[in-house]
Amino acid sequence: MQEPVPSLFTFNVPNSPLRELPGVSVPRARVRVAGEKLDYEGPVLITHWGLSGPAVLKLSAWGARRLHELNYRSIALVSWLPDFTEDTLRSHLQEHRGPHGRKLVVSNPLLGLPQRLWRTLAEQAGIGPETRWNELPAKLQNRLIEALLRTALPVSGKTTYKEEFVTCGGISLAEINMQTMESRLVPGLHFAGEVLDIDGITGGFNFQAAWTTGFLAGRAMSQVAAPVTLAGV
Repeated sequence: MQEPVPSLFTFNVPNSPLRELPGVSVPRARVRVAGEKLDYEGPVLITHWGLSGPAVLKLSAWGARRLHELNYRSIALVSWLPDFTEDTLRSHLQEHRGPHGRKLVVSNPLLGLPQRLWRTLAEQAGIGPETRWNELPAKLQNRLIEALLRTALPVSGKTTYKEEFVTCGGISLAEINMQTMESRLVPGLHFAGEVLDIDGITGGFNFQAAWTTGFLAGRAMSQVAAPVTLAGV
């Protein structure tokens, strides 16, 4: 038996510098937990309570146990431009400054980022509303690069409304005959669904696991004459 812990949840960031951007999404970003070997890349959604979207949900699944050990407190580092390094992004910005030097930095988002997100990140970097690209000091450009590649968000808890989708943990699969879902320890006792230690990522995999294990358990029970017991969700 593995201790059940929540999985597939969003990150609660009560002091988020992005709190004025609920509903803004980025098709592909990378979310990393600072100091841990936990990161995932995919769509990210900014909410009024923090971060959501497939990248965050999948990260919470892969790191369910470690995040539980951390009491759901950590620093999430978000790269809004996962294809760039500091050097390549700096080069790109330098190339942009030439032909677009008279344009306002905060009003001209680059690389497909949403306008509201770009403006907020630029303002967080200390760039004023009237600053043009040809006036941007190197110090502020470096701050902008840091914000674009490593926005630091202090995570303090899971989803505000405790709406975790599934649990990580349950009956160990080593104790189950996976052909019949029958317990190896208690003959005649079958398990299916969420009670098993099956923790899939977002995308319907947990539904499929429940349906498949339920089918296997039901078929196995129908093939024996002796009374059997089904445990599961």
